[in-house]
Amino acid sequence: MPVVGTLTCLLFVGACASPTHRSGGAAPAGSPEQTASAPTTGTPASSAPPAPSSDAASTALVLGPNGLGPLKLGMPRQQATATGLLRPFTDFVGECAPAQLKSAPTDEGNVFLSRTLGIATIAAYGSIKTPEGARVGMSSADMLRVYPGWAAADGDATNGRGVVKAPGNNKAVYRIETVKGTVAQLTLQYANQNCYE
Repeated sequence: MPVVGTLTCLLFVGACASPTHRSGGAAPAGSPEQTASAPTTGTPASSAPPAPSSDAASTALVLGPNGLGPLKLGMPRQQATATGLLRPFTDFVGECAPAQLKSAPTDEGNVFLSRTLGIATIAAYGSIKTPEGARVGMSSADMLRVYPGWAAADGDATNGRGVVKAPGNNKAVYRIETVKGTVAQLTLQYANQNCYE
């Protein structure tokens, strides 16, 4: 084909036949063979990251004076459920209905919904800490350094149960139970909750 005809063909691609790629040669510019991404090795980019362990999930949460992440004291059932943090509530027993934090191991991370108060108690588990650094598993001596105002309701700091005001919320307390010199339970709750004790 003369040079002028070739230029005309390039300018008016629709008027000329498309070039055909034969194996072994270079693919025409813009062809699917040239624009296809090269095969990759290793983990595909689209694979989802592994789900965090319950301890990793608890590390990201802080049991502050108003609640645990988006789960707050006083929330009604529907709002509490909408946070995505809870397993379903069971039926009310008296004034309260229990639930459990999804990422908590069995029998830990208990939450109580009061008929009159909304979310009334939220229990820590794993490595969840208060803003001041208290957590389940720390020594009683360390807990008292963090909360010198902790007052025993039963027993003493080595083996007992007591409360301390939650700094930043005058309606809430941290209920802390110790067993053999170690914090066994740590719960944020309304000072006047009606679910237990």
